[in-house]
Parts: sequence; structure tokens; C-alpha cells
Amino acid sequence: MGREATITYEQVAAAADAMKVAGSKPTSRAIRERLGNIGSMGTVNKLLQDWRAGQERRIANALVLPATLQRAILEFMDQELTGAKATLEAELAEQQQEAADLATENERQAGDIEDKAEAVTALQFDLANLQGRVAQMEVDLGAARLDGERERTAAEAARTELAKSLLRLEAMPRLEADLASLRLELNKERQGRVVAEQQAAVLGAKLEAALERSTKADASALDALAQARSNGEAVFLEVAKVEAAKNTIANLSGKLEAMQAQIERQAQDLDAARQSAKQVGGEAAGPGGKLAAAKPSTVKAPKA
Repeated sequence: MGREATITYEQVAAAADAMKVAGSKPTSRAIRERLGNIGSMGTVNKLLQDWRAGQERRIANALVLPATLQRAILEFMDQELTGAKATLEAELAEQQQEAADLATENERQAGDIEDKAEAVTALQFDLANLQGRVAQMEVDLGAARLDGERERTAAEAARTELAKSLLRLEAMPRLEADLASLRLELNKERQGRVVAEQQAAVLGAKLEAALERSTKADASALDALAQARSNGEAVFLEVAKVEAAKNTIANLSGKLEAMQAQIERQAQDLDAARQSAKQVGGEAAGPGGKLAAAKPSTVKAPKA
């Protein structure tokens, strides 16, 4: 509601003089209507009372006359006052009506003030609620940022572990090549053992016929057999190592798959945290505000 326009004493006095010259009685309501309904009734009434006081002073100054003339005028005025009593009573009634109008307007303005005070109280309550919501949103945003930092730290650690696993996986072809080489050696040793066993069988068959020569031949055969057995045991040891390497590779593969699954879960949690932070930022900013939100880089789990 706009503030009412102000009026001056000169405006009220000019309007009252014009109404008096026109033969009408100046009242607060009539003057306010003449001035275009600007200003309040209380202001108009106060300025009109000042104008009337000025009129009475001018009349009193005009009454300074010679004594004989004053007596004649007083006698005339006594007669006129008696006749004007009714007029004064009418003016008094008008003043009372104006006072009643002022009281009505004051009551209306008091009601407006009470309504505005209630509106101000409601706005203050809404402002306090909004401030509380903004504070809570700031706390939630800070928590979301901390969660995002923790998620990023966890993702970095997971990427580091994944890089280590990838390095270990890169060594797998070399281990497989070594395994293949060991298998070839094992086959060669097996073939050698078969040949040695065959030679031992032949030597055993010829043992009786070449008893005198068997000492050296038997020693040679026994040495060859011992060497074959030693070679066989070495091959079996290498095979055991290869099997252990296989188990290690299988364990590493299982750990790598688990780490990839963990990284995917962490990436999903990070995306959820980003969405939550964006929603919180949107509520804190409101229709007329802007709230900046950090956009962490997307974490992609490397393919196995």
C-alpha cells in the first residue's frame, strides 16, 4: 500500500477561503474532497483548525475601535451572537461529526497497522525458517562434499591397486612362456628317462653274457639311471613350481575381478553423491540465486 500524499497549510487555507467566498462552510471532509482526497483526515482537520484560529485572530484585531463605536458594535454583536448561537451549535455538531470521522479513520488505520504488524511477524517467521533451511542445506552440502572427497580418495586407492594388479597381469605371459619351456624340458626329460630305462633293460639282458665287462657297464648304467632320476625329480619340482604359479595367477585374477567390482560400486556411489549434491545446491540457490557445485571427473573402471 502506497504512502498517502502530504498537503500543506497553504493548500488547506486556499481551499477554505475559496469555500468561504463561495458561501459554503469549510469542513475537513469538504476540503479533502476539494483537494482531490489527498492527505489524511487528521492532517486536514489540524490545518483547518489553524486556519480558523487565524480567522479568529483577524476578527479580534479588526475589533480595536473607539469606545462609542465599540459599544454600538457590541450591542449589535450581542444581537448577532444570539442569532448566531444556532449557527455555532450547528458548527459544533459538524465538529463532533468530524471528530467521529477522525476516530473511525484512526480505528481503520490502527486495524491496518495491526494487519501489517501480523504480516511482518509472519514474514519474520518465514525468514527464520528459510534461514534455518539454508543453514541445514549448507551443512548437507558440506557433508556431501566430504563424502565426495572420501569417494575420490577411495577411487584413487582402487585405481592404484588396479594398476599394481595390471602390472602383475602383464607378467603373466612371461610366466606362461616359462611354464611352456618347463613343459618342453619335462617332455625331453621324460623321453630321456624312457631311453635310459630302455638302455638299462638292454644292459640287464646282456649282464649275464658280459659279466666281466658288467662292472663298468653297470656303473655307467647306474650313473645314467641316477642322473635320469635326478633329472626327473628336478622336472617334477619345476612342474610343482609351475602349478604354484598357476594358483598364484588364479588368485590374482580373482582379486582383480573383486577390485573391478568394488571400483564399479564406488563409481555408482560417487554418481549418487554428485546427484545428491546437485539437488541440495538447487534448493539452496532458489529462483533468484546461483549455487556453484564441484563436478568431479567420471571414474571409469579399466576393462579386464
